Amino acid sequence: MHSYDLSKIFSKLRYQRNIFELSKGLMFKKNISGSQEVYIFCLKKERNAAITMLFVFFPIDVLWLNSKFEIIDMKENVNPFSLYVRHKGKAKYFIEMPSESIKKYGMKVGDRILFPI
Repeated sequence: MHSYDLSKIFSKLRYQRNIFELSKGLMFKKNISGSQEVYIFCLKKERNAAITMLFVFFPIDVLWLNSKFEIIDMKENVNPFSLYVRHKGKAKYFIEMPSESIKKYGMKVGDRILFPI
């Protein structure tokens, strides 16, 4: 099991906390592929946090974390305009990052992802 500090891997951590930010996500955003930008979605409690890729025009990698910051599920290269992308378990956080990030950094289920809250 490994730990990854997102602030040492990516230079731009963008937090999504309120209902508007959580529901909008990456819709209509510029392509983050090849960028140093990640989006961290912070939920009030652990729950099902399926995503939609409507109006997201580029593929991304997604990590779902529990309240202990452990990866409980991940999806690589999620296709643009996917209607419903579900995950296993209950998530407190999910992270949307440039496509190929999971492979590039060797992230696995059970690893810890650290970031300032």
